[in-house]
Amino acid sequence: MQHEQDSQTEQQPNKLPPMAIQQRIIFISLAIILLTIPVWFDAVVMPGDYVFVWRWTESQIIFESMITVGFLISAIAGFFILRRAALGWQYWKIARLGISIWIAMLVLLTLFSLLIYYAGDQKVRAEFEGEGYTVTALGSGSDENSQFFVVMSCDQRGMYKRVIHIDRFIGADNVEFRTDGENLNAHYTIDGRELRYQTYALPELYQQCITGESPRPFEQ
Repeated sequence: MQHEQDSQTEQQPNKLPPMAIQQRIIFISLAIILLTIPVWFDAVVMPGDYVFVWRWTESQIIFESMITVGFLISAIAGFFILRRAALGWQYWKIARLGISIWIAMLVLLTLFSLLIYYAGDQKVRAEFEGEGYTVTALGSGSDENSQFFVVMSCDQRGMYKRVIHIDRFIGADNVEFRTDGENLNAHYTIDGRELRYQTYALPELYQQCITGESPRPFEQ
């Protein structure tokens, strides 16, 4: 009789108790979220056409590096959480291979991003603050091959702001802003010699920035 009961017990499939099943679902869901953060982070965290306040500032290198490293740490944590939830899953070896490749790609992305951020040596070379907006010229690269990006930031709301790209110039080693009524003049120089003189109509640019219209194209 005991032998028959043991046989029936062996024939019954192994089922996790209800709480264990719920816990496994939670673990798998959490692991998927952690593993896919790089895919949905910007789309979910940044509303509409807003960007983080540290974008296009000297602090961008620090914050973006921290976020990129955070992606990698989250993916590794997601791997271990999923491994715990997938005990006994017959396809775990295949899933583990795919996740390992994904984490390896994130490692390369992290290293590449850190290299780009710190090699660029992006610094604010000129800045003008108006009523509700800021025009910033950021320079990057060496003096022989430096380039300047001019952007306008406006409509700051907490951690977010709007940004439009105004201008780009390659080959100067310095830029200076000078106001002329409602216009802002940018003087690009190298060794004190002026290479380019550009005028920006601030009211029009501010209107583009505050309404989220398409930015002006870069000027070569």
